[in-house]
Amino acid sequence: MIGWFAVALAAQPGAEQLEQAWESHRADLDAHARYPFHFDAEAWKQLAEGKVYRRRDKLDGTDRVLGVVYVPASRDATWVGIQDPHGSYVDGFTDEDLPGSTFDARIVYQRIALPWPLADRQWVILVKNNRALIDASEGAVWERSWDLSAERGAKAEKENAVWLPVNEGGWFAVEAAGGTLLGYHARTAIGGIVPDEMALRWSFSTIDGMLSNIRERAGWAKGHYDAQHDPLKRPDGTAIPPLIP
Repeated sequence: MIGWFAVALAAQPGAEQLEQAWESHRADLDAHARYPFHFDAEAWKQLAEGKVYRRRDKLDGTDRVLGVVYVPASRDATWVGIQDPHGSYVDGFTDEDLPGSTFDARIVYQRIALPWPLADRQWVILVKNNRALIDASEGAVWERSWDLSAERGAKAEKENAVWLPVNEGGWFAVEAAGGTLLGYHARTAIGGIVPDEMALRWSFSTIDGMLSNIRERAGWAKGHYDAQHDPLKRPDGTAIPPLIP
């Protein structure tokens, strides 16, 4: 994987290429995206340097944290890196689909283990694919977002875990310069005795590692997601074909 990654980074695109890939869909983003993010010159500079761009958007109540990375792999490989159930890009993470969950309206219980003495955090979210944006952009922009759900009853629920009072966010992916611009954002309050500001700082600090892990998993996916693998779907519902190394 190290060899593949080094070769891929050699083809890192310039800031103008990345900005053009995103802004070429501005009309569709502004009209249909749930989160039509805007980025400044410093963001594109960092992405062109191979860095994970991070920021906090100030909001009433809990702020939103945002991270974007350029992945030198196709959107299909990148999406497999996110969705594949083998391994995890987040340590201590558990999830379980609840009854009634569908591809376009996934109801999923999730839990993350926190270091002692903090209790685990758990939540249920409703995850939706933005079909309107996919259709308007002719498949060029993928967006999947989520909000808290009141559903309960997962087998993996823990009695002593704390339920999150706030959790919303999403993913977006756009083809760019032969690779993928991938973004993740979340607005979360973790409750209990932990101040919101401390939770925000923790969430902000973990985005870099999470997106870097997904960037590496996109390379791993090329040798892992073969014809024998259970099919995974793109946000538009079509099956991702086997990836060829």
